[in-house]
Amino acid sequence: MIENNSAAEQVLLGRLLEGDDEAFVASTVSALSPHAFSTDKHKAVFAAISTLVSTGHPVDLTSVVTELRRRDQLDVAGGPSGLSAMTHASLSASARAPQLHLEAMAGREQLRRLESEMELALDLIRDGQLSSVDEARSRLAKLFDAQSFQSTTLPDIRSQIEELKHSLDVRLVNGVDGIDGVPTGWRDLDGGKDSMALVKGLKDGRLTVLAARPGTGKTTAIIDWVRAACDSGAGVVLFSLEQPAEEITELLVVAECGNMHRNKLQNPTELTDLGWDKVSEAMARVASWHLVIDDTARTLPQMRRVAAAARTKFQAEGTDLRIVFEDYIQLTEAGDQQQASLNQAQRLSEIANGFKAMAKDMSIAVVVAAQFNRGPTEGDRPPKLSDMKGSGGLEEAADLVIGLHRPYAIDPQGSSETPDDLHVLILKHRQGRAGGILSRSFLGEFARTSEPRNLQIGSAG
Repeated sequence: MIENNSAAEQVLLGRLLEGDDEAFVASTVSALSPHAFSTDKHKAVFAAISTLVSTGHPVDLTSVVTELRRRDQLDVAGGPSGLSAMTHASLSASARAPQLHLEAMAGREQLRRLESEMELALDLIRDGQLSSVDEARSRLAKLFDAQSFQSTTLPDIRSQIEELKHSLDVRLVNGVDGIDGVPTGWRDLDGGKDSMALVKGLKDGRLTVLAARPGTGKTTAIIDWVRAACDSGAGVVLFSLEQPAEEITELLVVAECGNMHRNKLQNPTELTDLGWDKVSEAMARVASWHLVIDDTARTLPQMRRVAAAARTKFQAEGTDLRIVFEDYIQLTEAGDQQQASLNQAQRLSEIANGFKAMAKDMSIAVVVAAQFNRGPTEGDRPPKLSDMKGSGGLEEAADLVIGLHRPYAIDPQGSSETPDDLHVLILKHRQGRAGGILSRSFLGEFARTSEPRNLQIGSAG
């Protein structure tokens, strides 16, 4: 039991050391004392945190190390590496774990205080200092009248209704075709005049899966969505597990050039002065974005750490982290030995649920790309949810699943469609209607997609 308590305490302290949730820090410090912890190491760390809070100083890894050094207790706490291990334990746990551990520890702390007061009351009764039931009841009344910690942290329906009212106000202001999430840049998803407005932006706290067969354009679609999010001023993190960051950056610049072939940057000696001007302008735009491209994080705990650091960076720049992209989820590695021991479907389910928890915990939108299984036949058949690799857990965790279908890329000889024809299928939509289909023009040589060309021609006239 002590070992289990110690592991829970490590997750809780790690969450405090992350330093990005002042409300959680305040709630923890008010509910617990150093006596609530089972080891001298954890008691020392919590005492340092409590001192920082009481003196109005921010709580994070650096400030706690400094306070422990001032107290000459840094070695007792395990040194900087010991504190880093606590943050790693927190990031490896589920998003709800720190709160659940706090509730359990606060409950034990209240029982400990109750036990102490009742023992004192019994001693007073034995010594004759409490000579009546009324005196004993009066002494203990405050203890039993106090609410438990868990009862004070239960979700409040009034607050939830206020949040709903705020969402309705935003939708009212935006109008029927308005957008109330991070834009994708795809008109029929986001909304606008004569659009389907199927999604109206990618929402905070929700997990979107963008799935495609190999070679049909999922990375190009991700590039579209990243550009639209960045253009909106949002802070964006892109985890690229398949391609190096340099290649992703090049794709972004090519796409920003509009009508410049990717091969031009592969052989820049062919660029004219006008071409160099376009590239320079595109590079300047991309450089101005609040964007982090990370091609080193391979596990979900590593990605959570990068996302937390990116949020701090973006807030210093005057914005906030709004959306995280990952390309692609089936390449995500296990976060620990226990997860590594699971079969592929179970591991993918845990990872998908971890991304969903990250979206809710950080109040951001999360988009993961996924692959449909390669089909030796049925190249012209639109993909289904069941075609996703490890589809069960991934489908269950997702709020929105969008499938990309480009028949020509699967079967160039047998397809009646052109290389540009791209069909976008709404395979699952927890907050709306599934089954919608929209069209895009796939312009892979320009690292982007566009509205269907026939519609563009009509609007241009």
